[in-house]
Amino acid sequence: KKMCNLGEMIARENIEKGHSMGLVQGQKLERRKKNIELITNLMNSLSISFSKAVELLKVSEDEVLEIKKYFEA
Repeated sequence: KKMCNLGEMIARENIEKGHSMGLVQGQKLERRKKNIELITNLMNSLSISFSKAVELLKVSEDEVLEIKKYFEA
């Protein structure tokens, strides 16, 4: 009986951990989509380069590397 409870507890913890990881991934994706939209709007409105737009928006270096792929595609 105790082993069953332990197994259930471990399973529940892993499900919760997976759920949290999924939420974090979703939030990252949503932020990236929003940043792409903001960068595009800024580039078009001010007729500036990608580099200048991310500098003005203070986008993190890691995020810039991910987003840059979108603009190069």
